[in-house]
Amino acid sequence: MDEVDPMSSVKIPVANDDPKQVGKLKRVSVMMITGAILTVIGIVGFLLYPAILHVLLQKNLVLEEGKEAYEKWKKTPIPVTFKVFIFNITNPKEVANGARPRVSEVGPYVFKQLRSKDVLQWNEEEKTVTYNDLKQYHFVPSLSANMSEKIYSLNLPLQGIIMFVKKLAYFARAMIVPALENMLTTYNEKLFTHKTARELLFDGYKVELIEDLLDLAKPFVSKVPQILPNNTFGFLYGKNNSGDGIFSVFTGEDDISKYSQIVRWNNMSKIPFWKDDFCNMMNGTDGSQFPPPVTRRDILYVYTPELCRSVFLEYEKDVLVQGIPSLRFVTPERLFASPKQNPDNMCYCTEPEYCELSGILDVSPCRKGMKLAVTGPHFYQGHKAFAERVDGLTPSREEHETYVDIEPNTGLVLRASRKLQMNFILDKFEELEETNSVQMNVIPLIWVTEEAEIDSEVAALFTAKVRTPITVAKSVLTACIVLGILWIVTAGFVTVYILMKQQKTAQAVIRSKYARVSQKADEVKKNPNVHA
Repeated sequence: MDEVDPMSSVKIPVANDDPKQVGKLKRVSVMMITGAILTVIGIVGFLLYPAILHVLLQKNLVLEEGKEAYEKWKKTPIPVTFKVFIFNITNPKEVANGARPRVSEVGPYVFKQLRSKDVLQWNEEEKTVTYNDLKQYHFVPSLSANMSEKIYSLNLPLQGIIMFVKKLAYFARAMIVPALENMLTTYNEKLFTHKTARELLFDGYKVELIEDLLDLAKPFVSKVPQILPNNTFGFLYGKNNSGDGIFSVFTGEDDISKYSQIVRWNNMSKIPFWKDDFCNMMNGTDGSQFPPPVTRRDILYVYTPELCRSVFLEYEKDVLVQGIPSLRFVTPERLFASPKQNPDNMCYCTEPEYCELSGILDVSPCRKGMKLAVTGPHFYQGHKAFAERVDGLTPSREEHETYVDIEPNTGLVLRASRKLQMNFILDKFEELEETNSVQMNVIPLIWVTEEAEIDSEVAALFTAKVRTPITVAKSVLTACIVLGILWIVTAGFVTVYILMKQQKTAQAVIRSKYARVSQKADEVKKNPNVHA
């Protein structure tokens, strides 16, 4: 009699045969595939986002007639406030006798500055546009000090005459200096002038002495230079309705990374003022725009005609401008550091005594030899020796720092505050009684600030046209990645749960079947004749 295998009658269930479970697994698979697709879309979108933004900026920012960006570039929509402070010398007679100057700041004299670009030429081959950057100034009396107030200031026309006389041959100087002494007495010209703020700024004042002096010098020089236009002097005389020169910049048509970068200034590809090609390079833009995108690691360059050189700015911190996230860039101390601290500045060194000191730039090479020097207001970021030689100065980072706040995606300047101080490097001229006792010093003349910030209307327009689309695009891509990963993880957990549940069900069925079969096997052993 054959024995019966008790397990031969047990049928092991297959969980996937359950239609409900199969349906669940299919739905979970669809969920996982959809999640994977969303994740891929999000990741690829973020990888392609810079290139897409680059293309859009190339299309919208490029300087081309008829485009909205071009019209705003041509006529700056951001209102600019121009402020001037004049340093009043409160002890002029003592300074003439060798004492340390004591100054008081007078101002501000506030002007509304309107900027526009007079386009002169397009160059399709170079992809450049040439323009004259024009500035108009409109006085704002309600925000200003009294323009009729008289101020003691260094007599710059006299210093210009001295520079002219110094260059003459000894014989010519010996003939002219005595006559010049008489003229100074006749015209009551002193080391310091006493003029109104209006005369010292845009209006200017006539210097009668110059015409007589040049007539006297004609027999001794082959060509008499023009010391002052119309023999009239003012710190800002002739600046209204004028510009800083003729600029040629890249339009960005072929490469947005070159957008607004200066190619030439006054038909020069490099300036001729300094000792080598490095300092004579014209790097960067005119400061109103920077090639996008701008990152915290960037060093931004600006060519500044007032300084006759390019300057650079470095990232300081994140800020908000009318609610728009921006990056603040400032002029670092090493920009005007002494050659000892920053060897790159050696080629800007013209006055040996001041080459050892940081915080000053002698711009006489581009001011027809006039010993003018640029510093931060109140000698901010300058060597302490400058402030120690002049009483009445209070340098402050909050009041005197130059900065620009830039929207990083577009490179647009949303807020800016540019500040600089003009000084004169005064030295004695022993052949002239009026100046033979003065001590060499840096005399503050004026300091100016240009401040600009987009208003709420421009900010709202910028947000609607630029920030909102960028934010929406980033949010959608982020949502795709987050939702995709969430679906993949959820589908994975559900799949594991279903499989574990199926496994437990299968094991329970097997145990149940095995228990019944074992019981029947025992009965067979007790009754061997049943299956005989």
